[in-house]
Amino acid sequence: MRRPSFFFIGHPRSGSGLLDGYLGRHPDIFMARKELHYFGADLRYHDPPRSLENYLDHFSKAPRTAAVVGESSTWMLISTRAAAEVHAFTRGEAKILMTLREPASWLQSLHSHLVFTGDEDIADFRAALEAEPDRQAGRRLPPWSIPANATHYRAHTAYAAQVRRYLELFGPDRVKVLILDDLQKDPEGTYDEVLRWLGLRTDFPGRAALLQGSARTRNSNRTVRSGWVRSQVNQPSRRRVLEGVDPAPLPGVGLLIRAARRLNIRYADRPPADPGLVAALRAELRPEVEALEALLGRALPRWRS
Repeated sequence: MRRPSFFFIGHPRSGSGLLDGYLGRHPDIFMARKELHYFGADLRYHDPPRSLENYLDHFSKAPRTAAVVGESSTWMLISTRAAAEVHAFTRGEAKILMTLREPASWLQSLHSHLVFTGDEDIADFRAALEAEPDRQAGRRLPPWSIPANATHYRAHTAYAAQVRRYLELFGPDRVKVLILDDLQKDPEGTYDEVLRWLGLRTDFPGRAALLQGSARTRNSNRTVRSGWVRSQVNQPSRRRVLEGVDPAPLPGVGLLIRAARRLNIRYADRPPADPGLVAALRAELRPEVEALEALLGRALPRWRS
């Protein structure tokens, strides 16, 4: 059985869906289904966790001709344990790709996404930020939250520490850090950069159609038509069925849950953020940005403006 040696661990809402789609359609790459979340025990993403047998089964269809076998799971950067777990699993021979997004805008997008999935029950972004101290003390928590610390927003912006964990374990040659700004500005050039880093060809049949993209793959903002339907289809036990952790209790249940969730989605523009709140967040998070700049040896002026 093929085992993964390539891990795409970008933050959620940071371009991982778009780039995962590009990677999975390359003829020399096999990407398992997105969001397996086997690594990162401290996240408690699945409780109880996905078994090793279940995890490896998702790679059982990887062809022998695939030069790269990998998977894409968000939140692994947030985990303090995932880097060491992947290192032990691959004996340090994995390649790690990650995407990072300007933290103030990322937190707003992350909050909106968590409201959509039902992992956040405070719909106002400012109020959710103000609730962080209580939530870190175990108060004012949503009915469920996947991962367990999803609503600890500011704690997720320690980018330099997150990246450093992987650099120290795998070394700079095996870790590639992408900035979402670059992917948005030049998706084709960024894709080729990743392929060259993986040692793969950049010219292949179907390349032009692959790069056309779609509105859905470009992180469109989603809301729900019915909060009640969301509470039924997105609760943790049903997510476990959808994500292949547990078998469906009856034939067809998984398809029914998936259809209900899809029909409940409504695409809508995200309300604009309060400029004063964004400015305050950027000022607050500037030390984290500067630490990342020093680590990467790259200036990120837009992130500090």
